[in-house]
Amino acid sequence: MSARETEIAFSSGGTQVHGTLRQAGNAGRQPAVILAHGFGSFRDELTGFVELADRLAAGGITSLRLDLRGCGQSGRRGFMHPMWEWVEDLRNAASFLETLSGIATDRIGVAGMSMGGGVACAAAAIDDRLKVVVALAPVTDGEAWFRHLWTHAQGEERWRAFLDSVAEDRRRRVLTGRSRSVDVLDAMAYAPEDRRAFLDMARIYPAFLKRIRLSAVDSAMRVRVLPLASAIAPRPLLIVHSRTDSSVSVEQSEALHAAARDPRRLILIDDSPHCFWIGNESHRVQEATVDWFRENL
Repeated sequence: MSARETEIAFSSGGTQVHGTLRQAGNAGRQPAVILAHGFGSFRDELTGFVELADRLAAGGITSLRLDLRGCGQSGRRGFMHPMWEWVEDLRNAASFLETLSGIATDRIGVAGMSMGGGVACAAAAIDDRLKVVVALAPVTDGEAWFRHLWTHAQGEERWRAFLDSVAEDRRRRVLTGRSRSVDVLDAMAYAPEDRRAFLDMARIYPAFLKRIRLSAVDSAMRVRVLPLASAIAPRPLLIVHSRTDSSVSVEQSEALHAAARDPRRLILIDDSPHCFWIGNESHRVQEATVDWFRENL
């Protein structure tokens, strides 16, 4: 039997979360992996998660790649709250998989890219139904991530001014229930090379967000994975990061590895952009991810 894809949706926090179920062709109940994209991305993670879904299916593993709330087809575009909603989306994705007769419900894993990697770790730490975890270039401290972007590209003074704008929006939301919409590039302060990569991706992939709400930034800056990291064990954790990542510092993954407990593994790649899928190491990252799930799930 060949693998097949099905468009699915389930309810999460009163919102319909949409995704693609890629079922392996083998008979019987199959293990499954939930795939969580990065901040402002969408279920296919450019094309990286499509290829990963194919590789997982070839290894006898079903996958569910999601448009997390605020992205793609799920919820209001740009209203994405990783710390407050995406963890719930991943847990509800596990519940959705439990309703499917062809899934081995005691063999559900999760893999996430960038912000999705940090959220995957947080979800696994509080939900032991997620048996195996892969974090790809994860954001484990959201405020440190934004500080790194702003101070390296525009300096400490501009970073402080941006923090003030996020705080002002927080007060505004309390009084009006509304959050200010901004261009993604005005919020992320990417270095020139990463800025060009973002513009290229946004042009090629219309699902990539170009505007977000400051409430999304506020939520992203609340992400704190390290205090939860030890709770992932004894479930296996794989972390992959590039030493030359100019968007999310490799120190975030090194700190996660130090805070977690065995069984865990950290793979550091010498030369790759933050988005593995547009670099020369994409296949290596794909293979390491699939191997980890086949060995442990």
